[in-house]
Amino acid sequence: MTERWLVVGADERMKVLARSVASEERTVFYKNKTSWDAELNATALEFHPDVIVLPIQPLKIDVQVVLGIQQALVHVGKLSPEWEVFLKKQTVHRYLQQEAFIWQNAALTAEAFLAYFYERKQAVRHKRFIITGFGRVAKMTAHMLKSMQADVVILVRSVTQHCEALALGYESYLLDELPHVEGIALINTIPAKWLTPAIREQLLMPIYDLASAPGCVTEEMEQYELLAGLPGKYFSTDAANLLKTAILDWRAEQCLKENALD
Repeated sequence: MTERWLVVGADERMKVLARSVASEERTVFYKNKTSWDAELNATALEFHPDVIVLPIQPLKIDVQVVLGIQQALVHVGKLSPEWEVFLKKQTVHRYLQQEAFIWQNAALTAEAFLAYFYERKQAVRHKRFIITGFGRVAKMTAHMLKSMQADVVILVRSVTQHCEALALGYESYLLDELPHVEGIALINTIPAKWLTPAIREQLLMPIYDLASAPGCVTEEMEQYELLAGLPGKYFSTDAANLLKTAILDWRAEQCLKENALD
């Protein structure tokens, strides 16, 4: 029996994913959308998907009720409260909870930032970068920059992350005790609005935000760029293959669990 897949998302990786998972066993329909609207409702009602793949950032919902997906297995990144309600009775696979996917996507994000920075026609070697946060994306970005002989400073809110950064050989400070620091750029990875105008005065450099939308700033600022979804923009094939692997590996694990129960 041919499985029907509906892949949704404006990120280029989703388009590549749709092509790569198509086979004799799978009929795949791709929709370039940033929201679930009446057109997608009509598509789902007509197509009757068995599997739906949604992008990392949750789609906006522009309809009162999401239709045609009640029988589908749904692969998702993040879910908004509205999506949580619509999917509460369905089987949902959250690929952002797979450690392998999270780390590999963090590595792609770090490398994509380098590609973006090079487009600004600047070298990395012997430059000083300030990184806020010390989660997976920050760790991978710091590692790549340091391996290219850049000077990396870590600014964090957590004492645990501060101590970890120091133990790994980075210069590190707590944001609450922020000293005057200078660098070629600040790279934010903290998914919260912590960057106030007062703090901005102590960080007089371009700011590149790798955290999820809406970013870290509390109000509009100069020399600030939100760089969400970098892997899909720079390495769509690699990003799509990573997502494909996460989905198919999860499905294989579920099959093994079901067979073990038989």
